[in-house]
Amino acid sequence: MTLRAAVVSLTAACLLWLPAFASQPHGLAGMLIMNTNPDVSGPVCFFASFEAYLYFNPRQLDPADTVTLDMAIIPFQSGQTWVTLDDANGGTFAGIAFSDGLVNGLPYDRFGWNSFTVQLHPATQDYMITVNGVQAGPFSYDSFCQDQGGCFSVQALRIDENEAPGGSVAWFDTLSIVRDSAAGQQRFADLSFDTCSELGPQVVGGALVPSAPPQRVRFKRR
Repeated sequence: MTLRAAVVSLTAACLLWLPAFASQPHGLAGMLIMNTNPDVSGPVCFFASFEAYLYFNPRQLDPADTVTLDMAIIPFQSGQTWVTLDDANGGTFAGIAFSDGLVNGLPYDRFGWNSFTVQLHPATQDYMITVNGVQAGPFSYDSFCQDQGGCFSVQALRIDENEAPGGSVAWFDTLSIVRDSAAGQQRFADLSFDTCSELGPQVVGGALVPSAPPQRVRFKRR
């Protein structure tokens, strides 16, 4: 093998390993903005936790079902951005944190759009994640599921952040939650921001604003 051929082969192998980052969504996207802490003096404590809560009614799951969450996301720049799923009793059985460029050991783009997928497996009580085409897992459900004999329902998705400074911004779009079963496919949630008629998540500690999405975001230092 010539030196040139070896270099080409090595470059091709590296390209196969690198994640394929998501492209900018078309149309509008959801801009999540944390409340800005008021500028006051004195010994006052502020808890600037943020939550976007998307409720789609309790759905019972058979062990053979597969549930897939698919979305595009730019997480908050600092702290931990949690994407979680709750069962019919309100317990969070799957919680995934984006932090400092890693999510469950996989790299993500802190300043651009990421393709993010979670696939739930009720039969084995675990889930896989895929970030920009790279997969990891399985990861076990929260331990409370085992204590109650398993988690076989889902009713809501949350996006949480409680460490970022006030005014911090995250983005998400093209969110879907779909069940595949022996009876076929059923959509639990399907959310974009191109029309105002769509039911969006409830937000506390900030706001959700449909806006033209950026291709990249700038890091704001504290």
